[in-house]
Amino acid sequence: MPDDRPLPDRPASRAELEAPYRHPFRHVTVQVWRAQPTLRRWTYLAPVLLAVGAAGVAAGEPLLGLLGGVGSMLSSFVVIAWLWMAVRESWRLRRSWAQRSELRAVRERRPQAGTEDPEVAHDQFAVTAEDDGWLLTWRFRPLRIGERPDEHEIEVPGRPRFAASVIADRAFDPQDAARAAEQLVAAQEAAAAKEARAASAAHGGILDAEQRAEWAQEARTTAAALRRATGQDRRR
Repeated sequence: MPDDRPLPDRPASRAELEAPYRHPFRHVTVQVWRAQPTLRRWTYLAPVLLAVGAAGVAAGEPLLGLLGGVGSMLSSFVVIAWLWMAVRESWRLRRSWAQRSELRAVRERRPQAGTEDPEVAHDQFAVTAEDDGWLLTWRFRPLRIGERPDEHEIEVPGRPRFAASVIADRAFDPQDAARAAEQLVAAQEAAAAKEARAASAAHGGILDAEQRAEWAQEARTTAAALRRATGQDRRR
């Protein structure tokens, strides 16, 4: 059940990003509700039938009372259907997070792994060595629980998931293993530097967003005071 909301313009905090991953059933329940309009209508119809049936019994109208029985069966069906779909989708999510992939291993084993910023969700960078003689630098962009990668990106499983894309390449020396190892280390150091800058930029983005929000609140308060002087708030 996709949730197509991308990460906001303001960088997300790590807690904000990871919270739905810790409570997937809650996320899935909301998504199933949005994706099942027919089942929603039955959910609304069931209590109406129950109410009509109860009124029929109270009024001594057996035909109307039958509607209460229909409403009771419909209520049971609706509850079972909601639970089954929510549990199924939650299981699918958990299963997808546990999948292994080469890029997941590369991200988890990058030299700077474990030094991620504990407060903000930021891009991560790692390097792969390809058979055609190239070192590729990958950018790993964190995804919300239901967000999908862009067309040019590769989904990397995990909690959270990431969208991976190549941002740089450089050839390594295939005839000199020692030289190639040095080139790999240099590429990994450059990737680590990019990650450090990404973390710093994410912190700055959050700070800028907080400052903009504070400025906007002050502007609204001041504007309200000024409107009294301009006559804008005068009641007619």
